[in-house]
Amino acid sequence: MYTAPSLLRCAMDLQCFRMPDNRLEVDRHLVPELEVQIRRAVIADALALSRLSAALFPLGCPANTEPEDLAEYIGRELTPQRFCELFEDDRHLILVVNISDRLAGYALVAHGSAPPQMPLSGGAELRKFYIDAEYHGRGVADALMKKVLAISAGEGEGRLWLSVFSGNERAISFYRKWGFRIAGAQDFLVGTDWQQDYLMRRETLSI
Repeated sequence: MYTAPSLLRCAMDLQCFRMPDNRLEVDRHLVPELEVQIRRAVIADALALSRLSAALFPLGCPANTEPEDLAEYIGRELTPQRFCELFEDDRHLILVVNISDRLAGYALVAHGSAPPQMPLSGGAELRKFYIDAEYHGRGVADALMKKVLAISAGEGEGRLWLSVFSGNERAISFYRKWGFRIAGAQDFLVGTDWQQDYLMRRETLSI
C-alpha cells in the first residue's frame, strides 16, 4: 500500500517553474467585480498562508474527521515554519491570490516523484489549491487555475497531477472542468484517520 507523503493533497524530475517576482495581474474579464491580483508568494506571506490553510483544510476532508486528527495534521504540516521551508526549496512554487490586499487563496506546485499508482511519468504536482469560501463561484478559482496552467505551458510542461478527497465532489467537478481526469487512488493520513484520495491527471498543454 502506498502512503501519500504527509503534505500531499488538492512531484517528478523536472526543471522548476520560473516566474518573475513582480506582481502578475489576472485577466480582468475573469473576475469583473473584484480587484484580483495573482503573484508569486514571498516569505512574508507565510503566516497568512498558514492561517488560510488551517481554515480551509478541514473543508476538504470527510465531515466526520475527528477534530484531534485535523489539529494534528494542521499543527504538523500547515504552520508558518512549514511554509518557510517550502520557500527555501526551489522545487516549489506558490502563487497567491490577493483581493483588495487580502489573501483569498493560493496554489502550490511541486516537483518530485509521483505515486506508483499514477500511470505514465512526467508532470508536476498541483499539491494545494485553496480559495477562501467567500470567493467560491466568483471566478477566482478559474483565474488562479488559468495562471497555473499558463506557467506550466510556458515551461513546455502540460502534465499536472493532484490528489483530492474522493468525497469532495465540488473540487472534483472543478478539476474535471479544467481537464483533469481520475487516474488512480491513494490513502491519505490525517492524524490517525486513513482517508481515500483520488489521483487526477491533466495531460494537455491547452488552457
